[in-house]
Amino acid sequence: MAESRENTFGARLKLARKMAGMSLQDLSDALANKVTKQALSKYEQGEMNPTSAVLLAISQALKLKPDYFLRKKSLEFGDIQFRKRAALSKKEEEAIVEKVRDYVERYMELEEILNVQMSFENPLGGFKISVKADVELAAMKLRKDWDLGDKPIANIVEMLELKGIKVVLIDDADGLDGLAVFTSTGIPIIVVNKLDKSIERIRFTIIHELAHLLLNLSVLGDDHRQEEEWCHFFSSCFLLPSHMLRRMIGGGKRSYIYINELISIKEYFGISIRAIVHRLRALEVITDTYYNRWIVYMSKTYGSKSEPGQYKGREEAKGFDLLIARGLSEGIISLSKAASLSNTDINHLRRQYGSIS
Repeated sequence: MAESRENTFGARLKLARKMAGMSLQDLSDALANKVTKQALSKYEQGEMNPTSAVLLAISQALKLKPDYFLRKKSLEFGDIQFRKRAALSKKEEEAIVEKVRDYVERYMELEEILNVQMSFENPLGGFKISVKADVELAAMKLRKDWDLGDKPIANIVEMLELKGIKVVLIDDADGLDGLAVFTSTGIPIIVVNKLDKSIERIRFTIIHELAHLLLNLSVLGDDHRQEEEWCHFFSSCFLLPSHMLRRMIGGGKRSYIYINELISIKEYFGISIRAIVHRLRALEVITDTYYNRWIVYMSKTYGSKSEPGQYKGREEAKGFDLLIARGLSEGIISLSKAASLSNTDINHLRRQYGSIS
């Protein structure tokens, strides 16, 4: 997203307004008409500059630090494909994109200050996928390349952050599951909506979006439905390797499975019972008929989304907060700069890091 040097404020104002999901009139209303719609438009076009008082009022209305509007760099994204696109309005899509842009910009600025920038190299960049079975091979290759073994992954978000992937968890977009995009400089970003989602579904969606980032699925052409199916398959294989599932379920074909067996696998690997049963059918451990009986049973007993058992792990993005703590403890950034980067109140940080003088 290019912006002129002379119109930094205008470009940032437009991004901030989109992030808030506001029109020019909405913002004017939020400012109690102290700034007219026409004046705001002139700010965005670079025809006028705000006074300090107006800048502060706009910052407060948009719940951003004034520093945001003076930031000259604007992160550029590649092509963004929203899953469940029909459920989001254009304004909602723009708001999500700008919230992600703002968070990643602040993250990258913090990394630059601390000199801890991480480069990313796709371990599957040269991996050829011709048929669906290759997707499972890709999942196993990624586990091997990242030294993950075949055991459960306790915190997927933390693991991906350590690999140089920015993970953004949001909870205010009802019509979105997730999205994945690279920045113009090659930084991978995964966005997942955790609103009303179980921890198992959040984990599954994160890896699904990872598949969109890493896999070359050009063999599918424009078949987006099959692309989603293969990314689902990658997520299932990555979270729960086939040989581990076979071992836990007994190795051979099964004509009957107790729900408690599936709950145990779910709570160990952090993957839903429905995904486990789907994999058992794909591995021909159970028949199609028995699979369909399971789906009917789950729907009648627990509803369309709920199921018994719960994975005890947590999925949290900790990288940014850890860098803030490091910067403060080493005296590299001040509390006021930390507050600006965190887009929070300085008193909140002072309470959080009370031991820091």
